[in-house]
Amino acid sequence: MAQQNEPLKMSYTVDQALSVTGLNRNAFYAAISRGELVTFKIGRRRMVSVRALQEFIERKEKEITAAVAA
Repeated sequence: MAQQNEPLKMSYTVDQALSVTGLNRNAFYAAISRGELVTFKIGRRRMVSVRALQEFIERKEKEITAAVAA
């Protein structure tokens, strides 16, 4: 959780994204290779936006909901 004076994060490094989502590294990179998770690079560092992570998680939740309803 962000401290009161900390700026709101807009993107994460891979390690930070793994930490906040609970995904493991293999699942994270598999999602990228399948085009399910959009990332970008700045120099050699791969980053993922908070919005891309939220959209990815929302799609996964919908997939699970649809599978359970079927």
